[in-house]
Amino acid sequence: MGLLPDREKLKAFMKKGLPLIFAVAWTPVLWMALAALFGQPMERLFGSWQAALGLLGAAAVLLMAALVLLFRRYGLKIFEEKGA
Repeated sequence: MGLLPDREKLKAFMKKGLPLIFAVAWTPVLWMALAALFGQPMERLFGSWQAALGLLGAAAVLLMAALVLLFRRYGLKIFEEKGA
């Protein structure tokens, strides 16, 4: 007996719940990676760490939103191909 034994409940979780968990878990990681890669050049450009990190945080949220949309669009198709 699994966590979600019914196939329809599993599909509903894959469609609604999993992308949200993905976004919450990976947005800070993405933000730290962007800050490590682009933090110093942006700090020199803007002259302040607060502005650079704020802009990188906004970029991380927008990038994660795009990734969640892709995950929602193609996630069930991949799931159906593997599970069938």
